[in-house]
Amino acid sequence: MEKIKKLVSSGGEGLTLAHSLLLNIALGEKLSLARNRKAQGVFYGLRRYKFVMRDRGGDYALTKKGEKKLHTILIDEVVINLPRKWDGRWHLVTYDLPIRFKNARNAFRWKLKDLGFYQFQKSIWVYPYPCESELLFVADFFGVRKYIEIIEATKILDDKKLRAYFGL
Repeated sequence: MEKIKKLVSSGGEGLTLAHSLLLNIALGEKLSLARNRKAQGVFYGLRRYKFVMRDRGGDYALTKKGEKKLHTILIDEVVINLPRKWDGRWHLVTYDLPIRFKNARNAFRWKLKDLGFYQFQKSIWVYPYPCESELLFVADFFGVRKYIEIIEATKILDDKKLRAYFGL
């Protein structure tokens, strides 16, 4: 829920109207669609595709399908906030996923690239800033949390290439 609140409070830049409506419904906010025909049309589409349903109290709630869509939206919006100054610590992510998780492995790897990690070895990625909560969220999303490790290191032998890559 905290990630949803952050996304909505940041203005939800880059979110479509449908995504914004899903986020507001997930937060339990009252929707005022009376004067907005575009929003009414989008909301009708969300109901028609069964992302949203009316609960017993007359309020709208997300269906399982809607929750899955919301997670997809949130995973696309994950970013790592950069501190002003590097603390001198490297954050390594290592994983060993079984063969049956091939698709999850590929998706996890692509998300690490998208977040700006450096591939140190085949399944070891490095980032210079704290990122544990974001990584755990991503790992949970792909269902691979128990197969990853996050390591914080103060020294990496010959880290010149890493420092150049991250501009440190």
